[in-house]
Amino acid sequence: MYLYLALAAGEKLIVALAPVVEAISPPTALFVSLVHAPPIGEPESVYVDPAQVELSTPASGFAGVPDSSMKRMCTATELAYPIQFEKNVDGKVEQIKDEKLQALVLQTDAINVRAADLAAQAAAKSGELKAAEKNVGSEGAKAAAYAYLLEMIHIEAVKAEQESSKIRKQLRRVKVVRQIDDAGNTVAIFPVGKAPSGVNLDSTKYQIQKVSKGSFKLKGGGEVVGSIPSGLPSLSAPKFSWDSTISLLSAALVISLVGFMEAISIAKAMAAKTKQRINPNQELIGQGLANIVGSFSQSYPASGSFSRSAVNLNAGAISGMSSVFTGIIVLVALLFLTPLLYHLPQAVLAAIIMMAVTGLINFKAIKHAWQAHRHDGIASVVTFVATLGFAPHLDNGIMAGAGLALILYLYRTMKPRVAILGRHADGTLRDMKVHNLPTSEYVVAIRFDGSLYFANVSFFEDAILEAAATHPKAKHILVVGDGINQLDASGEEVIHHLVERLRTNGVTLLFSGLKKQVLDIMENTGLRQTIGHENIYANEDMALDAIACRVCEEDPDAEICLLRS
Repeated sequence: MYLYLALAAGEKLIVALAPVVEAISPPTALFVSLVHAPPIGEPESVYVDPAQVELSTPASGFAGVPDSSMKRMCTATELAYPIQFEKNVDGKVEQIKDEKLQALVLQTDAINVRAADLAAQAAAKSGELKAAEKNVGSEGAKAAAYAYLLEMIHIEAVKAEQESSKIRKQLRRVKVVRQIDDAGNTVAIFPVGKAPSGVNLDSTKYQIQKVSKGSFKLKGGGEVVGSIPSGLPSLSAPKFSWDSTISLLSAALVISLVGFMEAISIAKAMAAKTKQRINPNQELIGQGLANIVGSFSQSYPASGSFSRSAVNLNAGAISGMSSVFTGIIVLVALLFLTPLLYHLPQAVLAAIIMMAVTGLINFKAIKHAWQAHRHDGIASVVTFVATLGFAPHLDNGIMAGAGLALILYLYRTMKPRVAILGRHADGTLRDMKVHNLPTSEYVVAIRFDGSLYFANVSFFEDAILEAAATHPKAKHILVVGDGINQLDASGEEVIHHLVERLRTNGVTLLFSGLKKQVLDIMENTGLRQTIGHENIYANEDMALDAIACRVCEEDPDAEICLLRS
């Protein structure tokens, strides 16, 4: 009889069998059909009439997949065993009857043995190095020697890995066939086209993989999920030691940072589609608690899954309960159902993921980002291309995009907009170059549109000094600071030097419209006293009125119409 696994309950119940095979947690229903419950291992040849293949598909499709596509997936899963979708056979070096191919396999085996030996040496020397580093005084020379040997072993291991990779690429390009006896056992192995005529050959073309100690695996057909470890992991408290904490701390920080960035990036993509609000703090707490609990079962660091989240979203999941049902069903699957998933083709899982993820690609958002600011558009395109290029390592693509965005932000804020202001006909102060406005010879009003921090302090200083040089008669320079949101130590130091430098030349530097956080920094560092309380005003009109009074005191005949509103 046919064995069906059908999991469904209500509109929003999320069923999660596929996460067991690191794929997806599709909703609504998941149907896995296995013909006559085949055993694990190499299947016998079985003829199946496609007309008799029984299908079970939801009426509305599967995870947003049309019914026709869903039927194709179910058909592929049901036929994987009887048509021998996967066909793996063990082989030995002496069965290869081509001298060049046999030499290539022996070379691969030798390199693998060498790489394993280097790894064992590295592990041993690493332990000796740690022991010697604890006694730096008495064993300092020994520690240095161990460090040198460890570095040499690492160099040799890298060379071995590169050589192994090169040979594996050569092996992947070679297709072989088997000469078999009446029982189907391997008699000899030949490259395709080099088998002698008249011998009984298997109809399948194979690749040589997993060479180890004179044996290898002949891989034919397609990839299936294969054996999945069953049962639950043992629970035990993690062991803490100061040495392991020190050695793992830097790597743990990087893993946690990249994992959180990846999860937030995925969450933002989901939120943009569902119009929901993201709480990064809550996400960080949840991710941290999950990894703490997972450490009691020796799990690896966990983060958000783009593929599972995409399928979950397309299925209609609207709350965290989907993950609860996922966990429950994964536990059941790990305990009882792992053998049934052996013949599930990986191509089926890939198709489901691709059909779900493609719905999240939003080229309109990239176009909108480009129209808003070219830097944002460039970062979006680079992140998209880098993520595809680094796949399946999404964290590398996200790091590349985040790094570029940070660089572009620094570049953009290094030279913020600086405007020399003049009095407009409506009484407001505006950019004199944009509106072709006259200025006063007694005062220069400058608006600085950006936070004053280490990346742009030199630009701010140059702008002030250039204004003073181009207006030699002006004895007052007013900085309209409505756009200055932050002030760091570098900015405070530059302002301090500017005030003193201009004051020695008979020029007074004034500020207006400064925000509370900027004034607090000035107060804490004593900069406010250096500038003078009488030179800091709530807004530009109050500052210009005060400057006008000072000018009138010095020169009663001065024209001050541009100073007053």
